[in-house]
Amino acid sequence: MEKTPRILIAGAHGFVGARAMACWPEAVPVPSALLRGPGKELEAFIRAQMPDRILNAAAISDIGACEQDPEGSYLANVTLPVTLARAAQTVGAKLVSFSSDQVYTGCREEGPYSEGQALPVPANRYARQKLEAEQRVLDIHPRAVMLRATWMYDLPLYGQANRGNFLVNALEAVIRGRPVRVPGRQYRGITYVRQVTGLLEQAFSLPGGAYNYGSENPLTMEQTARALLDTLGLEGEVQDTGQTRHNLWMDCGLLKSHGICFDTTARGFARCREDYGLGE
Repeated sequence: MEKTPRILIAGAHGFVGARAMACWPEAVPVPSALLRGPGKELEAFIRAQMPDRILNAAAISDIGACEQDPEGSYLANVTLPVTLARAAQTVGAKLVSFSSDQVYTGCREEGPYSEGQALPVPANRYARQKLEAEQRVLDIHPRAVMLRATWMYDLPLYGQANRGNFLVNALEAVIRGRPVRVPGRQYRGITYVRQVTGLLEQAFSLPGGAYNYGSENPLTMEQTARALLDTLGLEGEVQDTGQTRHNLWMDCGLLKSHGICFDTTARGFARCREDYGLGE
């Protein structure tokens, strides 16, 4: 009988981590105290646990918060994944850690963007930290997998970490009779988080490297917002915020070449509607 992999999850109470724990209820959550000051104690914990796999879903992903607290965000976004990579390499564990589509914020061409292209310096601190983490983690642990995730959405989970996301923001706007405000000329993927966690088992089998990981989306954000309202059968106004055009549009061809295929953003809305019985 094949051995069940021993899995550790960092960030087990967060937006992604809580849903990953639901997929792997036997997984061991890394104590939050060890994540706040990642160092020798965290490495000792991992050596004692001797995991086969480590999932890092812990981060400070709020761009504004990263600008206001550069030291704290660096600890969470760079020092933590680097510490996990070092420990994973020591015990022979496979590490999967979340990066972000924000690493493409410095790109000037239209997109979609692929992993093989040279990246200019990203446009915000969070993105710069994520890119540095990718590079340092892969230097330490070449078998590690860094997932460049898109903006993710879901309905809130009771008793778990939740945050504003595209779905919740749009629903709140419609309920309050306000327009759904989006940067109309922007292109980016928006991904249903339950598909993100549902495909992690396959992600652990990927060769080491960085991967665009999420829903591809050929629609502008204005078209995306209208697609969401149409899918849910909601009447609402979509308003362009008028922000300067920039793209975070990813090409997931490399991921698909390894058999990992996400819904498009529009199809993801339909999957979410079906899961929750929305619009019925």
